[in-house]
Amino acid sequence: MAKLFVFAIGGTGSRVLKALTFLLASGVKMNNTDEVIPIILDPHATNDDLLRTKDLLREYGNIRAGLQTKPTSGFFGTEIKTLNRSIGGNATIADTYVFELQGVQQEKFRDYINYEGLDGPSKAFASLLFSEENLETKMDIGFVGNPNIGSTVLNQFRYSDVFQAFAENFGANDRIFIVSSIFGGTGAAGFPILLKNIRGAQAIGQIPNPAFLTNAKIGAVTVMPYFSLTTSDNKLIDPASFIAKTKAALNYYQKGVNPAVNALYYIGDDQTKAYTYDPGAGGQKNEAHFVEMASALAIVDFMNTDDASLAVANGRPTNPVYKEFGIEQDGISIQLGNLAGATKQIISLPLSKMALFSTYLSQRIRQAAGTVQWSKANPQISTSFLNSGFFNSVKNFDAGFRQWLSEMRANKRSFEPFLLDAANLGHTVRGFEPKKKGIFGGESDVKLDIVDDLDQTLNKTAEGKAYGSESDKFIQLFSEGTEQFVRDRLPKVLDY
Repeated sequence: MAKLFVFAIGGTGSRVLKALTFLLASGVKMNNTDEVIPIILDPHATNDDLLRTKDLLREYGNIRAGLQTKPTSGFFGTEIKTLNRSIGGNATIADTYVFELQGVQQEKFRDYINYEGLDGPSKAFASLLFSEENLETKMDIGFVGNPNIGSTVLNQFRYSDVFQAFAENFGANDRIFIVSSIFGGTGAAGFPILLKNIRGAQAIGQIPNPAFLTNAKIGAVTVMPYFSLTTSDNKLIDPASFIAKTKAALNYYQKGVNPAVNALYYIGDDQTKAYTYDPGAGGQKNEAHFVEMASALAIVDFMNTDDASLAVANGRPTNPVYKEFGIEQDGISIQLGNLAGATKQIISLPLSKMALFSTYLSQRIRQAAGTVQWSKANPQISTSFLNSGFFNSVKNFDAGFRQWLSEMRANKRSFEPFLLDAANLGHTVRGFEPKKKGIFGGESDVKLDIVDDLDQTLNKTAEGKAYGSESDKFIQLFSEGTEQFVRDRLPKVLDY
């Protein structure tokens, strides 16, 4: 089946890719592909958001690698690979999700363009394009809100071994999705440049089957302002300029970008939280945000669009579409019930399953392993399994999932769909708590216990089945068992 190449540009790109990884891990399914290949473009190699996403993708890969039978649905049901691993044994590029930009580490922009070596007219022209502050920018922390710098540096991607390998591995039925912000430097610069180089592949030379790229099915999400920054003296990034930059970029996109994209998704939020000012030197670790998860859903929507709606002729989509994301019920704090029916249909069941799985990992697994019926045979899952490298990857991934939910809950706008580790599992999915009627007509909560109820569901799910390995059983059983539990005990979650 076809591949999906996801280009995640800048810090926002990494955070959206992280959200997509959690969605795919929970079992959110994308059509028209069975392999996702992320390529991260960010000059800020020590960006904490980038590093957290790399760690998450590594653990996802470890979990898939530890399964004898690779699932095609449910938990971890989508293959996510580096470009190197997608190519296979003949690959000559590094086995990493991150494209390493050349000439940016500990280097000022003036050195990158050899400003001092330019002749008089060229130097004067460069001074018109770039301020002294631009020229003095150290690029190892990114382009600090300057897309004019970013567009110059990121254009090197077209000449790289990674771009060549991407082009060689791109098939006629493959798709591309580009994730970027519009109000900063890296994303605002990288999206138009990358799009131009893909659509203009035939002009680059030495690209095999350049028509595949020229006529590729391309989607993109451009993330408008959804957070602010605290004030700081002598700041390199001015949050007051976010809206002005967005308007200017949108004006350019209207003619220079929009006609070249099959499906362009716009998203932003006027409910914003001021993040601690950090242009990059402090690591730039931003809290996860609901907008990033919604942006990841744009990728799902694009992949669930049929081929006929994404036709391209001579590098131009024949029917480009532009979409926005909205919620059904507005609010500063939102839950699954606030979302539109189409969104709930995609994420409510998978994420609810993952929340129950997370609770079981935290509250029950060490007591259950080797003792509860579901764990005793075909094969047995004993306490020794809990010391395996596979289980360690599952725990690390779950820790990231919990942190992701915690950060979205604390952000503005807040997204708090779940109560993890609830004593009553009926309270796990906020707003969908099961109720029972009393003899006098009132309602009370239904008590759902992790031992009496979830364990029993897992026992029934495992009954009569044999699995290829402990790891296979663990993932498949909990994916199927938590789904059955939601359907039987939390049916309101499925009320779309």
